[in-house]
Amino acid sequence: MAAVLIVGRAAAAPPDGASSPAASATAAPVPSATAADASPNRPLAVATAVVPGLVVHGAGHYVLDEKRTARNLLIMEGVGFGLMAVGGLTVFFTGASRYFIAPSVTAVMTGGGLLATSYLGDIYGTASRDGGAVTARLRPPVAWETELGYRRVHDPQFAYRDFLYERVSNQIGAFRFSPSGWFSTRGDTARYRLEGQYRVLGPTAGQTPSDASFLDLTLGFVHQRHRPERFTKGSAELSLDGRYDLGRIGRTLRGSFVDLGAGYALGRLDYDPIGTSVPGDFEHLLLGHFGFGIILRGKAAPGSEVQLYYEHRHDDYAAGLQSYGIASGNLGHFGVSGRWFVSDRFGFSGDAQIGSAYVGGVSLLFRPQGVPARQEQAR
Repeated sequence: MAAVLIVGRAAAAPPDGASSPAASATAAPVPSATAADASPNRPLAVATAVVPGLVVHGAGHYVLDEKRTARNLLIMEGVGFGLMAVGGLTVFFTGASRYFIAPSVTAVMTGGGLLATSYLGDIYGTASRDGGAVTARLRPPVAWETELGYRRVHDPQFAYRDFLYERVSNQIGAFRFSPSGWFSTRGDTARYRLEGQYRVLGPTAGQTPSDASFLDLTLGFVHQRHRPERFTKGSAELSLDGRYDLGRIGRTLRGSFVDLGAGYALGRLDYDPIGTSVPGDFEHLLLGHFGFGIILRGKAAPGSEVQLYYEHRHDDYAAGLQSYGIASGNLGHFGVSGRWFVSDRFGFSGDAQIGSAYVGGVSLLFRPQGVPARQEQAR
């Protein structure tokens, strides 16, 4: 729901200096330096954003004389703190009751995301000097993308360490289909995922975006096979996943974005022990995702980015953070991911996660379709 509200507002009311839908048909030239870019107060603004800004988000932008952005970041901090307080107190006073835990955790997760965004956005906005360059990095969704790589899982309770990872993604109009899989190099253990997305808001195939914002409806199916341990697990999920371009709340934040997602999954575990029959188990999963990211410029080709994120799901290899007390079992895992394209077609990606296990790996990316000619000229 948070993603719907945020991205919906983004689509309805572009801020000062943002491209209109009509203007997005062709890539805009890189804007000239603003007064904030050349401000002699920038080093002081960055230092203020890091230290006093830890308590008062937006303080760095206030020093930079970007008072509107500073106010927006401070409001975001207040809303985030309020959501965390309401959700956390509800968990505490209800004893993490199953009747209240879903909305409470959602409030805490959304509030924590807003707090992190307002703080990191203040640092990024005061430190970045080339936000206007991101205009030349926007491109329509690619028709095809493939990924092949290696993943390492370190979990004392899990016997498998090394996995081959493969993913294929195909965009057809507003629809995207993305099958992927993790395949153990040691035994008959694998995790398959089939994901379909419908683009509710934002650019589809062939449409050049005006910024990085979009909203997707995601339907996913997961199957995990552990034949040596004689059990399998399957799940179906539905979620809303969106990205909001932070340039819409302040020109100094161009080139940064926030990802938000929320959904529900129903899973079933089936057992096949030798000599007996055991009924399967059902589980209900609250899905949630938050990420703060930056679009890379410079030598990186379009499509390159880096992101810090929190993932609430507990049914993958990283699972949930180990915690104690009333918070036990409620936390997901944290991670950092990045994509770096060395050309319009080839690139690399990396991902590292920390939960009840440590997960990391790298991949080779390939996009058969290059950047459209009109964007290539703009670059």
